[in-house]
Amino acid sequence: ADNAGGITEMSMQPEKVRDVTDRLDAAGNVTKAITKGYSIGSASMACFLLFGAFMDEFSEFSGLPFRTVDIAVPEVLVGGLIGSMMIFYFTGLSIAAVGKTAHDVVIEVRRQFKENPDIMTYKSKPDYGRCVGLVTSAALREMIFPGLLCVITPILVGLIFRFVGESTNRSLLGAEVLAAYLMFGTVTGILMALFLDTSGGAWDNA
Repeated sequence: ADNAGGITEMSMQPEKVRDVTDRLDAAGNVTKAITKGYSIGSASMACFLLFGAFMDEFSEFSGLPFRTVDIAVPEVLVGGLIGSMMIFYFTGLSIAAVGKTAHDVVIEVRRQFKENPDIMTYKSKPDYGRCVGLVTSAALREMIFPGLLCVITPILVGLIFRFVGESTNRSLLGAEVLAAYLMFGTVTGILMALFLDTSGGAWDNA
């Protein structure tokens, strides 16, 4: 329905056609928000299962029992806070990437309007491929750093606190801190996903 609204605008259909596509778009946004809730729920269950598998695998690998994570230990709490902060940092990077790309598209559209005024009178077609290319390249380029952040940060957290644990004669400290990182990050990520799902649908309808 969203694409239909754009097609309606570009093909200069009557206003009543646009009203119909807007209502369909709003209904689609609500339906999409509901189905995203189910996706978030299923992903949450998968994350908790993977967390349990992580603890079991580490127990088997180290030969030490690893069933609990004590967040009263300062290092473990710090690991959990890092996990929560990564969610907000990743979200901020994603939103900033969208804003930067939108700014680039606005500049490109203004350039085309300035160089080819006939676009406004529908006498000539704009260069749609240029805008599509901007968005596509930005989608790949701007997510390189956030992707690396998600991969590298858990490794660094586990290794750093492993060395801290070895120096203080606590062999499981690195695993406990990493477990707290994953656990806090998962819980915060679920709440952030639900928040963005609901607010995104509301803003789209607005």
